[in-house]
Amino acid sequence: MTKTAEILREGKGRLDRLSTVLRASAPEFSVLQRRRRLKRAEARYADVSRHFEQLRGAGTEGIADLKVALEKAWAAFTAEIGWKA
Repeated sequence: MTKTAEILREGKGRLDRLSTVLRASAPEFSVLQRRRRLKRAEARYADVSRHFEQLRGAGTEGIADLKVALEKAWAAFTAEIGWKA
């Protein structure tokens, strides 16, 4: 769980950096596109965070399903922000 929490913090840091870049001043035509991209990335991160909290608070039942859901959410988040490992 410690390693997973560390990866989650790193993902939050990347999301914060992406947010800074996307919120920077830009031509008017790209502002809406940037805002949509940021909202999608934030939504993906929220899914990852929610799945992590479910896994952390889970008992012994259903852990495999929660891990798979977390892995899928993480894959979607990294694809959304363009994170190449």
